[in-house]
Amino acid sequence: MGHVRRRAGEGWDGVVPKAYGNGAERHVLASAADGATQVELRVFRLPAGTASARERHAHEHAILVLEGRARVLLGEVEHEVGPGDHVFVSAWEEHRLTALGEGPLVFACTAPVTR
Repeated sequence: MGHVRRRAGEGWDGVVPKAYGNGAERHVLASAADGATQVELRVFRLPAGTASARERHAHEHAILVLEGRARVLLGEVEHEVGPGDHVFVSAWEEHRLTALGEGPLVFACTAPVTR
């Protein structure tokens, strides 16, 4: 069964963010716990000057930048992106997002429910 998550300040009702050591947060808006069987939707908040992990894996990502600016590494190429920009990460493609500027980077990201 579907659901609606309401925005509440910098988070969402019913979502407890996972905190990372660099001050980043992950908010999972749809997951297996919500009945999702195929896709998980997550929103990450990275403080200015921090970066996501540099990684590669078997699944793809679809990313939508919501706030802030970022330098995105895709393979060996870097791109600068901002609000409204979309990033597609292919399976096994090395990737990382680095928050640029004074404010946080906020982006939504899909991933398979089972990884």
